[in-house]
Amino acid sequence: MTRHAESIVARQFHQQGYPFDQEVNLTGFYQWLLETKLCDVTLINVGDPYKTEWDMLESDEFERRCIDFLAKSFGFADDDHWGVLTNGGTDGNMHGIYFGRKYLEDAARELKLTGENAKPILYVSSEAHYSVRKLGDILQIETRLIDAHPMGQMDVDDFRRKLDGNRPALVAIAIGGTFKGAIDDQKAIAQVLDEVKPPAVYRHLDAALFGGYLPWVEEPDVSGILDQQLRGFDSIAVSGHKFLAMNEPVGIFICRKDVPNHLHTYSVPYLNGVIPTISCSRSGFHALKLYWRLMTTGPEGFRAEAAHILKMTRLFEARLKEAGVKCWVNPWSNTVCMERPAPEIVHKYAMACGECSFLGKLAHVVVMQFFNEALIEEFVADVVRTR
Repeated sequence: MTRHAESIVARQFHQQGYPFDQEVNLTGFYQWLLETKLCDVTLINVGDPYKTEWDMLESDEFERRCIDFLAKSFGFADDDHWGVLTNGGTDGNMHGIYFGRKYLEDAARELKLTGENAKPILYVSSEAHYSVRKLGDILQIETRLIDAHPMGQMDVDDFRRKLDGNRPALVAIAIGGTFKGAIDDQKAIAQVLDEVKPPAVYRHLDAALFGGYLPWVEEPDVSGILDQQLRGFDSIAVSGHKFLAMNEPVGIFICRKDVPNHLHTYSVPYLNGVIPTISCSRSGFHALKLYWRLMTTGPEGFRAEAAHILKMTRLFEARLKEAGVKCWVNPWSNTVCMERPAPEIVHKYAMACGECSFLGKLAHVVVMQFFNEALIEEFVADVVRTR
């Protein structure tokens, strides 16, 4: 185990194709666990973190504080949000798709829709995270795949063609496509929904990576992208192990306060009532660790980190182009797509690879907080040397 740990630490800053901050700086948190002896306690959070009567050992209070802090950063009103820490981005999307389906089924009953017209349709871009389509299959929702533009943004004209005006619409919107880092246009999507007028609409944002840093980017064009009161989305899923720098999978799901009321879940007596979450047990340590991160970094720290990753992204793009490497970066993205380098470079830097009919064989690097000029120069030199 020790040898394996040493090999991982030695390659720590060469994992660049996936959006994890490899400099998490959680030593203080683990020292606190040792000092308090909490490291020897089993700590599990169950069901609704906003429950008040519960005798089991838990960290609900800190889970609530995390949700409330992040909900504010996403523009939710103080009295109009509910949320939970999930087991990762896919779990957050599962809550969004499941909650959305139940919400729309309730709306269909109220509107007295029958037959096929009562069944929601899930709309998702071909460039969105694969988990959304998988969840549509698991939850048995008819799913319509929407074309994307060459750089990954949802093709809103294709959305208009495929949107059924007779059935409820569950729209999954990518705020940062998985491979090219494109942001779907919420304004244009809303305009299509207003024109076609499906009987009921639920909008879920998959903002796994971008949801961590976009709220802290101090630019007028960015400030409203993840503002719930401005954009009117119903729920959002974000990964804690990406920009928020947890060192193991954890996610954040936040929705409007009314949304869980449409679940019609049954009461579980031995768990003191209704369980709105899909999974029952969650790590109580995730809440403490995320709260530690939020409080020790703070808004100013997140603003500085967001500015740093975008600055490093611009530098990375410029240096690649100076070296004659074809590369592309979407607006406000920290994902640098490029023509695929030699296999040894792909392996050395653990790059993610893909293929596009428009751009050919590609690979990408996701610029995170640990990037600096030296790492960028090393990468560019390696690419040039192996061309």
